[in-house]
Amino acid sequence: MKSLHNSLIDTEPPLEKTLPTGPYKSITRESEADLLLFVPRNEIGRTIDDLTGRYGYSHLAVDCGEIDVPSGRRVMIESTVVPGVHYAFLEEYGDRPFVRIPLQNTGMDVQQFCACIHAKVGDHFDDLEVITLGILDNPARQICSDVATVCLPEEMRAQIIRCHDGTVLHPLSVARHEMVGLRQRLFVSPNGYAEFFSVPRGKSIHAPDQLVEPHIQESSQEELIPRIWKLSDAAATSAWKLIRRRSV
Repeated sequence: MKSLHNSLIDTEPPLEKTLPTGPYKSITRESEADLLLFVPRNEIGRTIDDLTGRYGYSHLAVDCGEIDVPSGRRVMIESTVVPGVHYAFLEEYGDRPFVRIPLQNTGMDVQQFCACIHAKVGDHFDDLEVITLGILDNPARQICSDVATVCLPEEMRAQIIRCHDGTVLHPLSVARHEMVGLRQRLFVSPNGYAEFFSVPRGKSIHAPDQLVEPHIQESSQEELIPRIWKLSDAAATSAWKLIRRRSV
């Protein structure tokens, strides 16, 4: 199982070896919630990027504007294999480039969003969800991007689905699964979020903590040429995965 984790998780090893101990407090007067999207830093990250649309991102965390009181340092919330959903120092990955997307600028209720994120702290990492892209899901376990997805308002989830239906988002960056009598299961990769919020591609991000203003995709149908490319890329990637699986 450890080798499986190492092939799917782009978080090890962290530069910061210790975790904040808390308690935590907000340092902003108004509610804030920033989505943090990290670019790949190794072969694992590049594989995650390749398998989810090639937009240039492979890990996600959330910053609700808090500090660790004992140290006075900024913190974020993320999900990794060990210890699951937890607080980590903002500088955990050193110089690894990442973008900061202020969700409060989209008009969403970020106070409710962060309350949901906080409720997930302590949940275990979801091994099966990684393997199945959300087909098999334990609500008490979370992967990195799912921490944010399960807390999104319904109207934003619906817009993501519309963009996915119209291939505005790469077919491999989002996965949806109908569950009889239950809320539709939605898996959004870090690449899916980046494309949905019109973030620059990861290859153009060369420093940590780059502020990017979110612009939600409004179109329900991608233009023809980009649509053909995305569908072709999805087909080629799926074929490659099948060949790799059979060769193992």
